[in-house]
Amino acid sequence: MISFLGEYPRQLDERGRFILPAKIREKLSGTVYIAPSPIDECLNLYPEEEWQTIAEKVSALPTVTNRSAAALQRRLFGKAMSCEIDKQGRIPLNEDLINHAGMTKDIVLVGVNSKFEIWDSEKWRKADSAFDTDMMLEGISEYEIRI
Repeated sequence: MISFLGEYPRQLDERGRFILPAKIREKLSGTVYIAPSPIDECLNLYPEEEWQTIAEKVSALPTVTNRSAAALQRRLFGKAMSCEIDKQGRIPLNEDLINHAGMTKDIVLVGVNSKFEIWDSEKWRKADSAFDTDMMLEGISEYEIRI
């Protein structure tokens, strides 16, 4: 499994593309998958292996008999896009995804372990400054994570 760390300021060009940092390009190749985040106003970028793992889990859900499972499947796959990283390391975003995340020219890639989140720079600054330590501590306790 690939692990992504750090924050990388980037810019969208006039075609809605951004350039991956060189050290990230070394970890990613071929097809990547980009989907709207289900909980934040950002996008999630998945390497192919991680996307396949998610696809297998969603395929096992009872989407015929469970509305929540069906909604998850529709939203995740219906709004996602697959794309190839070009020779210059650029990734194109479609207009729907750019609009979903409220992106302007300046964006930030945020490493979140097995994926990247792609944020509008200003939205990321606000989300990051509103970080809730108590929520994080609750998660550490609930999921028994030792840091």
